[in-house]
Amino acid sequence: MVYSCILVGYDGSEASRLAIEKAVGLARRLGAKLVIATVVPPPTVFLGELLIPEVTELSEIEKPARERLGKLVKEIREAAGLENVESALLVGDPAEELVNFAEASGCDLIVVGRRGRGGLERLILGSVSSKIVSISHCVDVLVVESSSAKKN
Repeated sequence: MVYSCILVGYDGSEASRLAIEKAVGLARRLGAKLVIATVVPPPTVFLGELLIPEVTELSEIEKPARERLGKLVKEIREAAGLENVESALLVGDPAEELVNFAEASGCDLIVVGRRGRGGLERLILGSVSSKIVSISHCVDVLVVESSSAKKN
């Protein structure tokens, strides 16, 4: 299958850096557009029993994330020689936002890293990569394992 748009999730971890390396290689070989996405959680305020989104704080989270994404896109364009590289800053649940963005923007492959959490930690915290695989019905998913994932 030939992919024309590759979406890669980036959170600054070793696993996401490996996912970017894999996605860059694929984009170069296939001549595909590369979109690097970071998902930030919506800020919330706890009032009694309600969690209410704190809209005024969102810009405080978005600004440094946008700057990191811009720097990363520039590095990839220069180091890998890819011109068709874009970034996306999403807010919400990482798995859901990445899948929704891929479907809405026409990306046909999602590349994500897997950190390799142990059984109990994975059970409690969940796994973004596992959730993406389970909810993505229209877009292919490539999960790249980090060295810590291979040990587990």
